[in-house]
Amino acid sequence: MIEITAAAINQFKKVLAESGETNQGIRIFVSSSGCCSSYGLDASEHGEPDDRTIEKDGLKIFVDPAADNELSNAVIDHENGFVIRGISSSCCG
Repeated sequence: MIEITAAAINQFKKVLAESGETNQGIRIFVSSSGCCSSYGLDASEHGEPDDRTIEKDGLKIFVDPAADNELSNAVIDHENGFVIRGISSSCCG
């Protein structure tokens, strides 16, 4: 299961509040796949029908099935930006 640190949760809440999206959560999704997947984050009120919903510290996080599978042992953190650690991937090339 994806782990999301307190620093990341706090930053997600801050970004949503600053944009006026206080009734929304964060959606994590695969934005491109193939040899090297990349991931996206977006504000979402309900997520998509197949998304898994996680609630942590009052924040709803919607995870699309592909991201849920690929990031199953990952940690999402915020340092000088959002980072994802623990992805076991090998890129082509």
